[in-house]
Amino acid sequence: MNDRAKIRKAFDELRKLGWFARQGFWCCQTCGCAAVPESYNNKFVFYHKQDAESINDNGDLDEYGMYLTHGEGGNGTEIMEILNKHGLKVEWNGNNDTRILVKHKG
Repeated sequence: MNDRAKIRKAFDELRKLGWFARQGFWCCQTCGCAAVPESYNNKFVFYHKQDAESINDNGDLDEYGMYLTHGEGGNGTEIMEILNKHGLKVEWNGNNDTRILVKHKG
């Protein structure tokens, strides 16, 4: 299973848990954050179209990985646990002001 499919499965699970989780959402972080419905109270996670350029034609992340934007009121640890559960390698410093890195598996 490639990285794109793993991310899709992780995002599907996050949505079932009440997250606003979107792939290729808007053009950039600023537009994406502005477009998240207020009803999610910062419980959101997405990567935007610029981030999606990190996924190659085979559906895997390039060597630099891809960053996910998440809401300050959400639980970044829960996001990381679900991404890990689906076989993705992630890094985050625990600060809600920083994005979560989904790393290249190589």
